Amino acid sequence: ALITVTSACETDDNTEDPLANRAKYVGVWQVTENTGINHPQFYPVNISAGTEDDEIVITGLYNESGAKVGAIVSGNTLSIPNQNTGGVSFQGSGQANASFSQISLSFAADDGSGPDNIEAVLVP
Repeated sequence: ALITVTSACETDDNTEDPLANRAKYVGVWQVTENTGINHPQFYPVNISAGTEDDEIVITGLYNESGAKVGAIVSGNTLSIPNQNTGGVSFQGSGQANASFSQISLSFAADDGSGPDNIEAVLVP
């Protein structure tokens, strides 16, 4: 399917180019968990491009090296659909600030002992 988008004088909308938008998330981020069973917990995650144009993969979330959490990004927001990776179930959402110098992440992780609700901040 060929989709033609013509936008000459539209306002600058950073959801127009999903690849360029996704690139803002890619890289290594330092996580600080401010709530949850193990807080305060500090660890790095690696965010890489997923298979879809608007998909990212967060490796190491919840300080689980085997966890590869897929998320869908749109502009400055991301959503983590319910999924199981590395023996842990994840679900949540996040919001990046305008300059992408910080991502606020809110997610639930369940390793079988019940959901652990996490509020985390990621910085590059």
